[in-house]
This record gives sequence, structure tokens and C-alpha cells, in this order.
Amino acid sequence: MLPVEADPFCSLELYLKQLSGEGTVVPGIPMWLSVGAVVAILLVSHLLVRFGTASWGQVLNGRSGANSGGLVRFDLLTRLARKPIFPIMVQSFSVLMLLLVIISGLFGHEKNSIGPVLTWTWWWALLVFMILGFGNAFCMVCPWEAFSSLITSLSLRSRVKKLCFDIPWPKWARNVIPAAALFVGLTWLELGRDVTHSASVTAILALGMTGAAVLTAIIFEKRAFCRYVCLVGRVSGIYSLFSPVELRPDSAEVCRQCTSKACYHGTETTAPCPTNLFPGNLKENNYCTLCTECVRSCPHENLSLRTRPLGRDLFNRDRFSWDESLLVVLLLALTSFHGFTMTPIWARLNQWLRAETGMGASIVFTLLMGLMIVLPMLVFWGSASMSMALTRDTNTSIRKIFRAYAYSLIPVALFYHLAHNSMHFFLEAGSIIPLLSDPLGKGWDLFGTAHQTYGPLLRLESIWWMQIVFIVIGHVYGVLVADRISGRIFQKESDRSRGLFPLLGVMILYSCFSVWLISQPMDMKTAM
Repeated sequence: MLPVEADPFCSLELYLKQLSGEGTVVPGIPMWLSVGAVVAILLVSHLLVRFGTASWGQVLNGRSGANSGGLVRFDLLTRLARKPIFPIMVQSFSVLMLLLVIISGLFGHEKNSIGPVLTWTWWWALLVFMILGFGNAFCMVCPWEAFSSLITSLSLRSRVKKLCFDIPWPKWARNVIPAAALFVGLTWLELGRDVTHSASVTAILALGMTGAAVLTAIIFEKRAFCRYVCLVGRVSGIYSLFSPVELRPDSAEVCRQCTSKACYHGTETTAPCPTNLFPGNLKENNYCTLCTECVRSCPHENLSLRTRPLGRDLFNRDRFSWDESLLVVLLLALTSFHGFTMTPIWARLNQWLRAETGMGASIVFTLLMGLMIVLPMLVFWGSASMSMALTRDTNTSIRKIFRAYAYSLIPVALFYHLAHNSMHFFLEAGSIIPLLSDPLGKGWDLFGTAHQTYGPLLRLESIWWMQIVFIVIGHVYGVLVADRISGRIFQKESDRSRGLFPLLGVMILYSCFSVWLISQPMDMKTAM
């Protein structure tokens, strides 16, 4: 365990060079930086409320409005996407990485193979950064979808299903609840059973996801696994509402006049939209997996990939669903829970509860995890109740307020997730260097790096500042989105302001809690 010394940077680098997989405790941000971050959060909140959020939202969302085109078109990528070989071309690397994780887990050393580091320190930590920059780009290169398509289409060039029963997905499960349940289960395994240090369990999880994707594709119509079950896809989808990349039609008029609607129905050589969207009227990112089938299907070449202002889908949103709202609050809760489990307070609380109640470690962990999931939902429901009481708007309800305001938590959750993962990645990513030469832990030295030591990619001080910036940015965008949503659910201007205050208080509370979390010493075990 790393002692917190006067010069934590030297100590940290020295310790990480000797990291053996048992984890290490690193110091949290110093008190002066924590206080400064809290002051910044309070000051920003005051300025946004005092001078109005509408103008700031317009600046951040782009002055040209919701119907304007993207900022930059990815013409080269769009042209490549029109080629039949494009899907397998972009998925080939991720397929190879998945195979490496499986092989290293099944045939390599349990503790010293590359699978856990590649999965939990690199992919799982960088996934959120990928979503922030490129939206659902992981779905485009997803190895599970690649295997599903290869097996059901029996082709490298076409995604049209040949091996399938095409049974409709059950109506009761046509929501993101299955994916949310899978996310809860994975978190329980990750933190409660410490599977992230087990190469074999990591491989089994990878095989399980692959098997579930393939079987679902064979049994059910289209890509039901991607649309309803895949926790990675649904988390990516929720966060990608904020991302700066979108796939949209270039001309709405061309889509209206199109008679074939091939982007939706597919053609002889291209599959219909796998998540049952109509790309010609696509307005949100959350269920578009960027598979680009519609790009290849469109006879008018009217669909393209492009950039847009951050958060546009959230600023322009006027539809709010229960299942997505619950997933957003769940993301907020589980990400915070992950950070909390790395603090000394968590360890002391566990020990105290086990000593006082006599319950086993798994039971105590499960109860505390359940509490950490339920508590944010109750707090958020309480803020919706207060908004209702302050406005007395007969045209709305507590449930409607809860459902709508939950979307404003997406940037808050996303940027805390980034703050949390940045600590993991920039401190622990170097552990892959010796494993590149010995991926199975068999004593090889393929590239001459097997005996090299490694240090953090960034100094701890730089990571601290990065975390603070992420939390403040998430808070700013959360307030701006909440204000825009408030204008949509309350008819009176006075109700709009009064109804916003309880949620603003919850956002400030959560952002300050996030700062408190990163100010605690952290036991670096896994990524989230």
C-alpha cells in the first residue's frame, strides 16, 4: 500500500513500477483544490441562474439552431461506409482483441495474462472517452455484432440475415431495462467478486456476451440484443446524446420524396435498420449503432456522418421515457458507487456492518450496493416533488418532472465517469507494456518489453486538474440542459424558474459529492 508522502508523484511512480495486481492506494486531490472546486461549482451555478442560462445554452448548442447542418462532414469515412466490406474492415481489430482476451483467459496464466488489463484498464476505461468524442463508435466496431452478423448472414460482405427465426422481441422487454439489469449484474461481479483480476472469468464474460449476441440474433428479429440487451450499447446510447458526432440525412426533402425507404427496409444486399429506426427522420443518437447499413442502402447517397455541437440531442429533446430516465439515474448511482468502494470509508463501513450484524461479505456488499442505487433515486424523486410543490402546475406531475429532468443528469454522470476513469487509465495503463511481450503469462519476451517497468502516463497533479475540470464542465452542461427542459415542461416563466431550483440544489449536492470522492485516497483496483 502506497503511503501518502510529501512528494506523492515520486512515490506513486516508484510504486506503480512494482505493481503486482493487488492494487495501490493513491492520494486524493488536496484540500485547497477541493475547496476551490466547490467554490467554482457554487459560483458557476450562481452566474448561470443570475444572468440566465438561455444565452449560454445557445452558445454551447450552436447559434444556428436545431435544424442546421453539422459543423464538419466526414466525407471520406462516409464514402468508405458505402462499401460492402466496410463493417468487417472496421470490426476486424476489435474481433482480434476479443479473441486475444478469450485465448489469454482460457489458456494463459490466471493472474499474469493480458486479458484483464486489456479489458478493464484499457477498453473499459477508454470506452467513455470514445463515447464523448465519437458517440456510438464502439457499436460500429463491436466484435459481438461482428460475430452475430457473420454467423447469421454467412457472409463477409452482406449483413442480410439468412440463419435466423426472426421471432419478434417480447413487447414487455422493449425498453432498456434488460440492459440496465445486466449493468447492475456486471457491477456486482466487478466490485463484489473482483472479477477484473481474473483472466478466466474475464474470458468467460467475453464469451457470454458473444454467445448472447449470436443466439439473440439467430432467434429474434433484427438486432434485438443491440437494441434492448447490450449494456455497453445502451450506456453508449444514453451518453451519445451528448456526443459531437451524428449520422443524419443531408436533405430532409430527399428523404420525404424517396419511395423505397431502403434505409429502413433494406435491399437485397443490405439489411434493414437493425434497431428499427427510420434513418431518414433520425433526430437522436441513442439507438443508432452507427452500423452504416442505411448509408449503403440509400439510393440517393443522402446520409452522412458529421459533427455537431455538444449536447444537441439533450438541448432539443422534447420526449422523455421512463426506462431511459431510470437508466440515467442508475448510471449516476453506479458510477459514484464504484468510486465510493475505492475509499477507506467504504472498507471501514463494510467491516463495521459485518461485525455488528454477523452477515457475510457478499450480503453486506449487496445491501450497500442496493442502498447506493435506491438513495439517488429517492433524492431525485424528492427534488421532483419539491418542484411540483413550488410550481403547482396542474398540467404536469411529479412523474413527468422526474422523467424529464433525469436527462439533465446525463452530462453530470458522463463527466464524473470521465473524471473517475481518467485516474484509472493514466495511472494504470502502462501495466500493459510487459504483457505485450508475454500476453499469456508463459514467460515469453516477444518484443523485448516483458521485463520493463512502467510508470503513470501523467503526473498525479495533472490528473487532479483534469478531474476537477471534468466535474465542473459536467455541472455546467447539466444546469443548462435542466433549464432547457424546464422550459418544456412548465408553461409559465415563473414556474420554469421555481421548478428548476430543487434540481439545481441536487446537482450542486452531487457535484460537491463528486469532488469529495476524488479528494479521498483511492484503492486502485479496476476501471469503471
